[in-house]
Amino acid sequence: MPHTTTPATDVHAGPTWRIASPRGRLVTIEGVWGAGKTTAAQLVGARLRRAGFTVQVIHYGGEPGSIGRLSAFLERSPLRARTGLGGYAMPHHSTIDVLLRLCREAHHHVSCFRPALAAADVVLVDHGVYSKLAWALAVLTETAPDTDPARTLQHLRAVVAPWFCEPDVPVYLDTPWPLARERAIARGRGGGDPAAIERLLFLPRYTAAYRQVLAGHKDQVARVRVGLRAAGDVAEEITGRLLGVLRAAPLSATAPGGR
Repeated sequence: MPHTTTPATDVHAGPTWRIASPRGRLVTIEGVWGAGKTTAAQLVGARLRRAGFTVQVIHYGGEPGSIGRLSAFLERSPLRARTGLGGYAMPHHSTIDVLLRLCREAHHHVSCFRPALAAADVVLVDHGVYSKLAWALAVLTETAPDTDPARTLQHLRAVVAPWFCEPDVPVYLDTPWPLARERAIARGRGGGDPAAIERLLFLPRYTAAYRQVLAGHKDQVARVRVGLRAAGDVAEEITGRLLGVLRAAPLSATAPGGR
């Protein structure tokens, strides 16, 4: 399962503020590789706990069973090349790649996000969920450039609709991709090889796909400009926005992660 962090104090010392709702609120930290999603989620989670909320921060890691083997396969033998100019050996490989990754994502939504939402006030996902749709849209339009991207996105949404947990607050770390790439290179992390030529060529397409995905949720997205700001400053802004949402009228009694 993805790693979750819920300090023992959340269990033994009752929160000073409880959401009067049958489920918690799903907050996803969105952004391109190197935007600072994991750091922001950890800092925001700590601040929300100090404010009295029960919080789980979800971060992907090693997983058991078939999902773990699928993740290992996708990492060790990626269908899309991560060296040279990147891309797929055959155009239909992008569809196979997307379906495999969506299978893994479905497992996370159903087996991880939903139980967490039933147990905590706030579930913070540090790798986004719209990021997965954006990546899928980017690679599918890369191998089928004559296809209408809007239609491709519509098909993607239909595929994920039965299990997708729509976030209550998607927080988008608005960082220009060249800056995010430099930050990922400096940190030595950010998914794959952040310094690869393939990444340099892919990021503009990925960023454009991300914008298209988020455009359908513009009223929900909390856009936070990052730039050269310190991580703590960014986390303070995110926390301030979330506190207003969390202390507003409770959600209606719906299934976890649904609308």
